[in-house]
Amino acid sequence: MKSKSRLVWLLKPLIALSAALSFCQLASNSATNTSDPTPRLNEAQMDKAWIGPIVDGENKTVRPEAMIKVDDSLYFLDPDSIYQVGISSLHRSDKIVVNRFTPAGNRIEWLPIAEFNNFVYYPPRKSIVILDKSGDLFEFTLPDKKWHVFRAFKSIGSKPDPDYVDLACNGTSICLLDPERNQIWLSKPGNAPMQTSFHEVLPWRVQPGDVFVGDGIAMSIVDYPYVLKYNGNIVRYSGSKDNPEQKLIWKGLKKMRPSRMTMSNESPIYIVERENNRVLAVDKETGNTKQFTFPGKSDLRGVLAQSYGFWIIDGDKLIYRSLKAGAKPSSLFNPKRIDPRLDGLQLPISGVRLPRHAGVFPGARRLYRFGVHKGVDFFSETGCTTHVVYGTKVMSADGGKVTRADAHFRDMSPSKYLKVEQECHKTHQSSEVNEDLFRGCQVWVDHGNGLLTRYAHLSKIKDGLKSNDFVEAGTLLGYVGVSGTGENPSGKLIHPHLHFEVWLDGKYLGWGLNPAETRGVYEDIFGVGCKR
Repeated sequence: MKSKSRLVWLLKPLIALSAALSFCQLASNSATNTSDPTPRLNEAQMDKAWIGPIVDGENKTVRPEAMIKVDDSLYFLDPDSIYQVGISSLHRSDKIVVNRFTPAGNRIEWLPIAEFNNFVYYPPRKSIVILDKSGDLFEFTLPDKKWHVFRAFKSIGSKPDPDYVDLACNGTSICLLDPERNQIWLSKPGNAPMQTSFHEVLPWRVQPGDVFVGDGIAMSIVDYPYVLKYNGNIVRYSGSKDNPEQKLIWKGLKKMRPSRMTMSNESPIYIVERENNRVLAVDKETGNTKQFTFPGKSDLRGVLAQSYGFWIIDGDKLIYRSLKAGAKPSSLFNPKRIDPRLDGLQLPISGVRLPRHAGVFPGARRLYRFGVHKGVDFFSETGCTTHVVYGTKVMSADGGKVTRADAHFRDMSPSKYLKVEQECHKTHQSSEVNEDLFRGCQVWVDHGNGLLTRYAHLSKIKDGLKSNDFVEAGTLLGYVGVSGTGENPSGKLIHPHLHFEVWLDGKYLGWGLNPAETRGVYEDIFGVGCKR
């Protein structure tokens, strides 16, 4: 264990940080601390520059997904809670004991919580605004530690509905990155209409020269919005709504797998690559880049940006790296080690690859039922050798025991479908019963060790398949259909597809991860998407 004096020394950059962590806190920035009080550490020593574990008041381990600094406190986020710890208390021991704030009854005011995704400080109300995966925005006011609804998600009246993947603050409004509609929305509390940053050009209608955020995965704001793209490029958007400008600030490296981005006024741009166990620090003006690598067993999440280094969440710990310890970018890094239980899973349809569209992965919003998508949808896509159509064969992703087989399935009638949909709208959520109805005809396979796969929207299952049957990887389970989607009763077959879920230890694969991190995990297991 490190000595108390050494730990205090390592924490000095964090304690001395006066600029706000998140890009939204521009108004609160104070004089820049240009000195680096961190000791000169070599690479071997840097691996020891950590504190943790993070635990709550009951000594239960906390594995946050994001963090921000507000005044003299750090705040952490996980799927259902906010945690707070005073920075001045961090020097007392290696363990970080946090105060937990969890909404009672898994709802805030009248609105149920689905799953927290990310958060940001909102200076006008001295509050923290949280983006839920359902699309709802919640608020935690810091002076009184109270929960509120900031804005309930609702349809904008045209398709597709927005799908927010990240949020930021420009000082007065909450900004929401929406690749689904190629837009950055500006929101304030309440029900006032949201404002758009650009004139609407939907992603599939974009022409050369049009503003494009349809491939964006993360956003930060320092004077102007910076958007991190799926390929690693960083683009800055400026100008006006009538005359928007977009400028490529930095071109992504080969084999990049970005998952998060943050910055402050004085800091470089920090890009997290969870699947590569790497953080990149990019100078906003010159594009000069430094690389920081981490061991293969790491779990890199949110970053605390500073001008002279950064703190990053690694599982249940905080790790510090000095900017001066960065190396020149190279292909020498340590890819993330996936859970061995997931190793060997195969895609449930022969000849397909993972989809290109982020909106069909786990964690995407499903407004028609006010829920969160928990699987991957396989439609027919160009570039794949198999065209997914009604009746395409569906295979088991691995060997295991069948625990559900809907042999005599009857789909919802049109009136039943409408009733279930209306119930979801009334309660602003999908109950487990209703979510199961929307999945339609299904087969479930238990692969042991906490791993389960589900195959949904089937037209029918394989003749003779029943619960308690044992199947091998590649065994025929059923056939692609549209059951549970509302298309069957009317005889329409517009969008036949397979809905495929992976569950691990009672949670869908993607729970607790942001959209980019979820896609990264699926790519680790199944490879990248179809060729364009």
